[in-house]
Amino acid sequence: MIISLDTTRADRLGVYGGRAETPTLTAFAQTGARFDAAFTHFPETCPAHWSMMSGVPPELHGNVAGNRGSLYTGPTVAEIAQRHGYATAAFIGGATLQDVSCGFSRGFGTFDDQFAVDTDDMRRPAAEVTAAATTWMSAQTGPFFAFVHYFDAHFPYTPQAPWDTRYDPDYKGTLDGRDRSLDPYRRGEATPSPRDVEHILALYDGELSELDAALAPLLAAIPQDAVVIITADHGESFEHDYWFNHRGGLWEPVIRVPLLIRGPGVPAASSVTAQVGLIDVTPTALALAGLPRDARMMGQDLTPLTRGEGEGRALIVSNTDPMMPDPQESARTPGLKRLERGGAVTVYDLSADPGELKPLTGQADALAAERAAYEAAITPLLAHQGPPPKNAIVQSPEERARLEALGYLPKGPDAAVGPDGKNGPPGPPPGPPPKR
Repeated sequence: MIISLDTTRADRLGVYGGRAETPTLTAFAQTGARFDAAFTHFPETCPAHWSMMSGVPPELHGNVAGNRGSLYTGPTVAEIAQRHGYATAAFIGGATLQDVSCGFSRGFGTFDDQFAVDTDDMRRPAAEVTAAATTWMSAQTGPFFAFVHYFDAHFPYTPQAPWDTRYDPDYKGTLDGRDRSLDPYRRGEATPSPRDVEHILALYDGELSELDAALAPLLAAIPQDAVVIITADHGESFEHDYWFNHRGGLWEPVIRVPLLIRGPGVPAASSVTAQVGLIDVTPTALALAGLPRDARMMGQDLTPLTRGEGEGRALIVSNTDPMMPDPQESARTPGLKRLERGGAVTVYDLSADPGELKPLTGQADALAAERAAYEAAITPLLAHQGPPPKNAIVQSPEERARLEALGYLPKGPDAAVGPDGKNGPPGPPPGPPPKR
């Protein structure tokens, strides 16, 4: 089973030493391994999840939102499980991962993604997701693979009582966690005060604690001998003058995600400091379940790391949507990070400067050899992409409204958009990584 906590940054969670109380996740981590340096390859829901479920990076999937699906012809973990006699099901908690938005149903015998969508908060409540997943699991008599997706930590930040005031009971300002309040800051049109940021971050922490509590019934219903992986597609930004958003930034709070793994042979209460990526999730799930991996997968089985064997990834590459006005790429080793934004390169010593506040000088060519090796590994796999759809995909008014509410689409009827409803196609286009 893979459980995805959409828009959850690791450093805020109690299980990682953060303020947000997470007794459910903390107890779960005691039954398996906690990975302290896990990173996404793309800070958007659809491309990140395709990489998570396939073991290959976003560049190989192409424009998944614009094409409403991946161009990569290699199998997902769901397809491999299905071929080996597993019942497969997905339970989707947010509009951006619905099949109409992402084409994510491949390999799932049951794809439960239909729910009423409120443009003020495009999530399916966690309790509904859990109920659907536990009902399906209880009906299974043989092996099964389930993917369960929670959208509750995603913007807007509107936790219910007592979590709405748990971490900031004395705020007297005017900002709340809703779009009408935060939209100017999310779009870069205004700068919040430090006190306002403190309050909105408290609301976000409240959502994380509320989600942690909602996970308890699901985890209680999972068979004790099941392989369970809990992670996230990306984090969220409350720093670096990039407010209350994620898809346009590659700072550490956006790309670092939680990763907790339980399964046969995984030592209880273990922790791993080695650097790993979301493309490692599927190979690990397959190895723990005793299922074969596809030879094209670039991800690695992480279980040896839980036993203190082997090494993590020498390099993690992450990208934002290349069609955005300020496309970005980060290349990260365990101690060094190269961040390119709009053609400008900054390099940070993460050991001495974990907050990415003091760029190094004279380091623009850092990690050139590592990035070249990464691109060389991807290039042969491009032959395994299928063709994009022949006909343009047109957004319905309802889908356009959803994208506007999420900040993925400029508001207003006169905004120039591509056939998928954005300013140009979202997600990495087919082809090799851009040369930088």
